[in-house]
Amino acid sequence: MRGALRYEWLRIRTIRSTYWLTGLAIGLSAGIAGILAAAVNMANNAGDLGELSGSGVFTTWIITAGGSGPAMPILAAALFAVLGAMTLGHEYRYGTNKATLLALPDRPTVLAAKATVLVGWVVAAAVVILALDAAIAALFVPTHRFDSAALRPMAFFVLYCVGFALAGFGLAAVWRSQVAAIVTVLVWPLVIEPILSTVLQVAIARTNPGLAKLANFLPASAGRRTMYRPYDLFSNVDVNTSTATIWGLSPSAAVYVVGFLIVAIVGGWLFVLRDA
Repeated sequence: MRGALRYEWLRIRTIRSTYWLTGLAIGLSAGIAGILAAAVNMANNAGDLGELSGSGVFTTWIITAGGSGPAMPILAAALFAVLGAMTLGHEYRYGTNKATLLALPDRPTVLAAKATVLVGWVVAAAVVILALDAAIAALFVPTHRFDSAALRPMAFFVLYCVGFALAGFGLAAVWRSQVAAIVTVLVWPLVIEPILSTVLQVAIARTNPGLAKLANFLPASAGRRTMYRPYDLFSNVDVNTSTATIWGLSPSAAVYVVGFLIVAIVGGWLFVLRDA
């Protein structure tokens, strides 16, 4: 296992795309945090948001680069998904998978080493993002307030990034194509799921609330909700009516974790069983 870890650690550190993707994830998240900090300050000066503009709710909003509120995509997660797809996809794209398995014939060990290094890299980068965004909030929002309620959205921000990375990793093993894995891991959560979720929650919920509950099984959407603060305010379109169909925080977190683990496990299983 040590040899496989050293091999993968060397690989991930010597590929320029690793630094480009990680740098973009950090830089874009910091840029979004800066825009949100400016928006909070402007709203505060105008008196539009009242006390909320300086509360822990908006501080968390900035720290998570918009993750604790609705609508805004988590760009860092998308970039980490591409990084995950490249972790295994590079082997297939450049034909180095045979050489890798010749040097390290134990496929489960190779797979575990790649996943371990990938998760460690993404966790470290996500923590840097949160720390940098927190510094932006502290420096540029005079009425910022850090509180313990921010820990849950921050923890799920890290988990969300890790899940996307592992989904890209698993899809690269499923398709054995870097391009196909990247397309799938981006189009499904960023295009297909939002459309399905909107249709189910807005259109179908008013005529068939039971069918609308299928939106709970969309894993990327469930993971996106786990960062909401407060959860109940943003998770349902009509939270105060009988048409509210979205499950609570714990079931949503479970759906997300199970979703990306299924993709990663199926991909790993195929990687071990199929020919190189």
